[in-house]
Amino acid sequence: MGATLVLLRREIKKWVGRRPVFVMSMITPLIWLALFGKSLNLYSMFNLEQPGFAELIQRIVEQRVLELFGTLDYFTYLASGMLVVFALFQSAFGGVGIVFDKRLGYMTRLLVSPIPRASIFIAKIMGTLFRISVLSVVLFAAALALGFQVKQGITLLDLAAAGAVILLLSLGLASIYATMAFYANNHEVLFAAMNLINLPLMFTSSAIFPREQMPSWLRAIAAVNPITHAADLVRYHLIGRPVNSYMHSLGLLAAFSLILFLAGMALSLRSLKESR
Repeated sequence: MGATLVLLRREIKKWVGRRPVFVMSMITPLIWLALFGKSLNLYSMFNLEQPGFAELIQRIVEQRVLELFGTLDYFTYLASGMLVVFALFQSAFGGVGIVFDKRLGYMTRLLVSPIPRASIFIAKIMGTLFRISVLSVVLFAAALALGFQVKQGITLLDLAAAGAVILLLSLGLASIYATMAFYANNHEVLFAAMNLINLPLMFTSSAIFPREQMPSWLRAIAAVNPITHAADLVRYHLIGRPVNSYMHSLGLLAAFSLILFLAGMALSLRSLKESR
């Protein structure tokens, strides 16, 4: 445990000391929130200023939007999903640091030191979770400034539960990407794998659009996508959007993360052992 904490402290110091990395890591989600999220105005598709029909049309549109998204504002629906997508991409970026540690020789120095190999893997995962925690708070604050509407009666328990869901998802994702990084010889391979995995995971989930409006074949994929279940649980706690089965989504997400964490640790330890 002591070795893990020492390595974790090193991960945090390295990240805090690289402020440009922090700024750049926020650019993509903020672009999605500020440009894509705010530009899609569902009400602008209807002429609500037409005399006699304005109130009727507005009520119909509001009712349909509420049924689809669980909120009257699509931006709120998208922003809550982007919190999960952000964790997906940050989990992948956590593996990039491992590749650079290998190329710069730092990993070699760790391997010849008398520390448990499991501490290396766990510290990397905990460092990634720490970054995701901090950046998720910043992203959520930015979403609030842009007009994110939380549910009525939201409590600190809801906020903590939403954060726990994001970290639970990140645990599994960070584990698999860290494992890939331990086996990768250069960062180009890892970046290619990130694009191959992240974009399909994002677009086959309910992070951007609800499952109910997807074609049947895509709905079937979204039903087993961990991003979908994480997004549904986060929306339940933040905006009050109903979830089909809370325990089913939570159980599936927990099983996904636990399996990937255990598999990632076993494979990473094997890689570290072979690297000696």
